[in-house]
Amino acid sequence: MAEEDFNNDKEVPINTEKKASWGMRQYGVYSTVVFQILATMGLAFWGGKKINDYFEVKSNLLTLAIGLTGMALAFYNLLRQLKEIQKDEK
Repeated sequence: MAEEDFNNDKEVPINTEKKASWGMRQYGVYSTVVFQILATMGLAFWGGKKINDYFEVKSNLLTLAIGLTGMALAFYNLLRQLKEIQKDEK
């Protein structure tokens, strides 16, 4: 066997179409996650305000409590989705 059989330092050409589609897929996945977070938080604060107005509570504590609960739910969902994305990339 020749020595050049063992020294195969040639670079493998990268498929640019596959790389571009992978980048667009990642962009789509992460932008979807962001919009889900914004929607969850927005609905939580909006719903909290509506409930606060319905019960005619003078302070905004009910709005704040429901909104913060929505934020916690959004961040929990974010971590769960990121774990799934990381598992799919492996």
